[in-house]
Amino acid sequence: MKNWKAIAGSVILAGALAAPAATLAFGGGQGPHHHKGHYMEHIAEELNLTEGQKAQLKANREAAREAHKAQRKQKRELHKKLREAIASGADQATLDSLGAELGRLQVAEMQQRHKQRQQFEAILTDEQKAKLEKLKAEREERRMERRGKRGEG
Repeated sequence: MKNWKAIAGSVILAGALAAPAATLAFGGGQGPHHHKGHYMEHIAEELNLTEGQKAQLKANREAAREAHKAQRKQKRELHKKLREAIASGADQATLDSLGAELGRLQVAEMQQRHKQRQQFEAILTDEQKAKLEKLKAEREERRMERRGKRGEG
């Protein structure tokens, strides 16, 4: 238990070193969500969304954008405080407090993503919802196939 600071520092350092590699892996420095717009265009086409549905989807995304930006900023600042606290040898209560705040931010992000999914599904017709579920199942099947192939090699 006494080595928790070393372990926590190692985890943070590993994350800091892995981030540039992950960025490159997801599009040459453009980040993992660079093609997110293309995905939404693809889904809109696959589900045959009406112009009204597309407009509503865009409005929902834009409404959530500022809140998401603020959450990301808070999270970056909190990570910085946590790294500084670990480096300075802060006491356990301080680290626990920062960790709890980070956890609250992550829960808030998850809740926001869930809300956005619900808003998206609320604009779909029953037929479009069925098609979406079929697409999700197909994607999961392809993912499992890829995962199995990596395990065999």
